[in-house]
Amino acid sequence: MKYSTAYIRAGLVLSLILVLLTACGQPKETRADIFNPNGIKEMPVRDSYGTVNVPISAKRIAVTSQYAMDYMNAIGADVSLAPKPATGNYVFPPYTSEEQRDKLTVIEGQNGELDLNALAAEKPDLIITNNGDRATYDALTKIAPTAYIDPALDWRNELYMYSTFLDHDTAAKQFMNAYQQKFNGAKSKLSPIIGTSTVAALSMQDNKLTLHNNVKDGVGEVLYQDLALKAPEGMTTGSESSPVTLQQLQTMNPGYLFISTGIKDDTTAALNKRMAASPDGAIWNQLAAVQAGHVYIIDSSFFNDTPLAKSYAIDTMVKQLSAK
Repeated sequence: MKYSTAYIRAGLVLSLILVLLTACGQPKETRADIFNPNGIKEMPVRDSYGTVNVPISAKRIAVTSQYAMDYMNAIGADVSLAPKPATGNYVFPPYTSEEQRDKLTVIEGQNGELDLNALAAEKPDLIITNNGDRATYDALTKIAPTAYIDPALDWRNELYMYSTFLDHDTAAKQFMNAYQQKFNGAKSKLSPIIGTSTVAALSMQDNKLTLHNNVKDGVGEVLYQDLALKAPEGMTTGSESSPVTLQQLQTMNPGYLFISTGIKDDTTAALNKRMAASPDGAIWNQLAAVQAGHVYIIDSSFFNDTPLAKSYAIDTMVKQLSAK
């Protein structure tokens, strides 16, 4: 018995409608949804070395540095294991939330390096590292799947690479949008305060000064490119930071000075007193920033070259300058 053409057409139309209705009723697939029906527990993702099979739903994620942890925290990833810092007056930078700290197990080590045996004992599901030493990387891969992300990348590209391993691409975009809104808002607040005065950022260790330059890296990018502040004349553009003497600083003579001294609970008054008593005290006292009362003590994490640190640097400057 043959079916009529009309019946065949009607059946095809009905089948097409049912297919469309079924598709519309299904939730949008995520990357994890694509793999789960086949029972695949890992997915291939490219890192800075090549391709690594990453667990889709890693529960215990380890990082090998505070640097890597900052990137993970920026995209809202739960980090379970991280090395204990080698130095510092606190275990974490001030921009690390209590919730992030509470979730973390700190792995003991030496000089800020992870003890691999201690890490292995914690049985991580996934390790994220920015350590480019191949021998270390190979040792980490024997503990758990390990992804290496080259820290020499532009920090925005680096953030997106971190997000790729955990399917947090949306979170990375949200962070970047929020960061852009933050520095645009900060520019409008700082411009009436600073005007055309120059700004410099210094870190001090063992009475030696390091100047952070106007380059597309580190805090210099935040100050002079994102916030469009004016850099002192004579600042080098060849490196992220460089040693500087007080005599050289006097030649630059910045109108505003942000400085990390490495001393817990240090104050501008205490710093001025110490510097005035030093052999170069007269030079310090003649600096425009010192004479105008525009010297600000900052935490050393101001200079961390991570997304969260850049955001923290902006918050710090707005808070410090708005207080006067």
